[in-house]
Formats: sequence, C-alpha cells, structure tokens
Amino acid sequence: MQKKFIKNIEFEKKLKLCDLTDVVAGGIESRTLAQKDKFTMTLFAFDKGEGISEYVMPGESMIYVYSGEVEVVIDGSSFPVLKKGELIVVPADTLYSIDAVVECKLMILILK
Repeated sequence: MQKKFIKNIEFEKKLKLCDLTDVVAGGIESRTLAQKDKFTMTLFAFDKGEGISEYVMPGESMIYVYSGEVEVVIDGSSFPVLKKGELIVVPADTLYSIDAVVECKLMILILK
C-alpha cells in the first residue's frame, strides 16, 4: 500500500475548508492535513486574543487567512492586519508570531 501524505481528512469527498476546524472559546484548534519531510500544511482556528507566540520555523512559511483577521509580527516588525483572503510569506529561519484580532481561521504551509 502506498504511503499517504494527506491525513486527517476524508478522501474523495467535497469539503469546506472553514468546516475542518472549529474556534474553541479561549483556545486554539489545529489540524495537520499534509506532512512530508519538506512540506507541512496545517489549519488553525483561534479565538480572539489567542495566537502562536514567537517561533522560528526552519522552512519558509506561507500564512493564509480564510476567516477573520490576524496580526503577524515578523522579526520584530508588525505588518498590516491580515484579513480573509490575504496571505503573507515568512522567510526561513525567521522569528514570527501570530495573534488573532478576532476569531479567525488560517492555513500555514511550511516548505523546507
């Protein structure tokens, strides 16, 4: 049997990205949908005020917001709030953080 890199999601079924994670009061929910040595795709749902504290990822990160709004700080610099449909790319080996301005859902793609 061939190894699957897509996981935690049904195959051959129409799905809505927004329905794959739920905002949890006062918390964060995550779901990794694909993972390989050099690639990871994870969905996150953040309650307002929640986020990911400063973190350095060994690969390039693409942060795509598909619901709500988040503030992203990259290497100490704040950027305009990312809103639904917007994305930002973080260079490899760079410190960044994410904070939910309102309830939000986003996808992070990491390429090493």
